[in-house]
Amino acid sequence: MHFVTKISSSGSERVGSMTGFFKMPSAVVETPTAALLTQGGSVVHLTADVLSRVFSDSKLLWVPLSNSAHLENGLKAQGKGVARFAGLQEHFTCVTLQNMNEVTPSGHFEVDKVPLWTKHGKKMISADRYMDLMEVFKPDIILAIADSRVSLEKGYKRIAKSVDRTTNMLNTCVERYKESKELQNSCLVGVIVGCAQSRKFEDNIQNFLRHKDNLGGVALSGLTDGAEESNDVPVDKLEAIFKKVSNALPKDILHVVEGCWNPAVILTAISYGWDVFDGSYAVKLSNLGHALILNFDVTTNIETSYLLNLNDECYKDQFVPILESCKCLVCKKHTRAYIRHLLNTREMLASVLLSIHNLYHFDQMFYHARQHILTNTFEVYKKHIIKQYESYRSLKLKMDVAETELDHSIEVKKKSKLVEEVTNNSHKVNCNSS
Repeated sequence: MHFVTKISSSGSERVGSMTGFFKMPSAVVETPTAALLTQGGSVVHLTADVLSRVFSDSKLLWVPLSNSAHLENGLKAQGKGVARFAGLQEHFTCVTLQNMNEVTPSGHFEVDKVPLWTKHGKKMISADRYMDLMEVFKPDIILAIADSRVSLEKGYKRIAKSVDRTTNMLNTCVERYKESKELQNSCLVGVIVGCAQSRKFEDNIQNFLRHKDNLGGVALSGLTDGAEESNDVPVDKLEAIFKKVSNALPKDILHVVEGCWNPAVILTAISYGWDVFDGSYAVKLSNLGHALILNFDVTTNIETSYLLNLNDECYKDQFVPILESCKCLVCKKHTRAYIRHLLNTREMLASVLLSIHNLYHFDQMFYHARQHILTNTFEVYKKHIIKQYESYRSLKLKMDVAETELDHSIEVKKKSKLVEEVTNNSHKVNCNSS
């Protein structure tokens, strides 16, 4: 795989393309884009047939080992890689260690090994073992193994160990990559961690630059440990990191961001030249029963939320599409009321329909980003999307405050009633004693 920058806008944002895939040399995946998160090699909630109806072109599939390592024996027997094994040979795969949207237990490290948490429990993985698996999975893109399950709020000692492990593991991955005949058609991507500590961050950058001739890209990780609060880092703090890391690295390689990030964070990262995102955000929304309803028309002054919580009873009588302007399969045929009914009755079809809509709509966000970069209007588009996100956050904050005040009021009333009952009972006892 080769990455080529097609055009840069007035800022650092850019439109690029991934080309030169061995199995489909003429195929092109345009960036910025989001990969499609998989589970067991298949896109979450979608069969291969449904996926082909949602997207007619080739996509990048995000394959975490945490939910696909158990495929190893089957992949060995077949010998043609994970995309072919899953019946998705027209798409391209990027294999990594963990799904960063999943919360995992902390600790459990060994020297030059990191834990891989699977449905069968914890497995300690070394860089050599990881590259053994890559030779079996045969992905188009390999994210080097790293100790990246760490948030920005961790202390210096934890981050220092994260950087040291990641550095040593990258050295091993590069050596194995150079020696492996099976991986010559794959692109190896190095991982950067330790952004919260300047000195260790510089160590990680310098080690990456030593291997730059063998690396086709860089992945920024170590920003979140999967916990909800670590995915809610202020945009301005992340913006400084996106800028710092991007400026420290070569511009002619693929730039990848791991983590379950909202549209405001994603558009901010794109403005500093980041190209690929792991796609876990759309899956998270579908699992929660939420639907994306972003407005992409920058000429409209939008003040509404960018999300619908279709679990809410208010949608039970709304016989309209999730989004009138959306061209996805779901919005053409189904209504908010129907999907709300499916969620209420816990039907699996609810997750399927929401996934179709959210994956399509999320992909459209990147499509419009590319178009605005090409026309040098990306900054207008970014502000337009961020405004919708902030409207949602503001409304959610007000609702949370109101709910907290209501809970407090109910608690005060309960305590007042309890005190009254105790007082009355005490008075009765005293009267009886008299």
